Amino acid sequence: MKIIRIILLILIIIGVIALITQKIWVPKLIDQIPLSENVSVIVPVTQKNLSFENGHQCYTYNHEATINEPTTVNEFMDITINNQKVTGTKKGSQNSSEITNGYDGTLVGTVNNDIMDVVFAYIVEGSQGQQKEIYRAKKDKTGIEKLRYPLIEKNGILIPDTTKEFKILFYARVGCTASN
Repeated sequence: MKIIRIILLILIIIGVIALITQKIWVPKLIDQIPLSENVSVIVPVTQKNLSFENGHQCYTYNHEATINEPTTVNEFMDITINNQKVTGTKKGSQNSSEITNGYDGTLVGTVNNDIMDVVFAYIVEGSQGQQKEIYRAKKDKTGIEKLRYPLIEKNGILIPDTTKEFKILFYARVGCTASN
């Protein structure tokens, strides 16, 4: 009986010591942890639908030739959006070991939220053609993205095959008039 009382007394003393040291040591340890001034806090944000803005705007696309894509391409788009209708022009050039040409034409289409669908009616080396193109607004408004799908011909116009994967081409927003 005396051994049980001694064991209980020792357990009570250990428990009291544990409580006292926890209240003394744990807050001191927490206070010693350095806090960074550059703490990132993630705040959920509800983002509005992206959309194209009404008005006159210009974009440029430049791609230097690579091993996988051996054609250098330079394009300039000058468009006006008015109440979801798009009109404008696009000029460009392609240069590779197999082809060198320039092309230009008109853009006509519509905008629906963050997607712009246009038909590019162009002339390249004296030949006329038409191609449907799809562009997406960028949320940072630094440009637009062309969703380049593989093309198929349908009723005399090249159209994107949206059942296939697409590649994103970035068109940077630029001024519409040249500077001196």
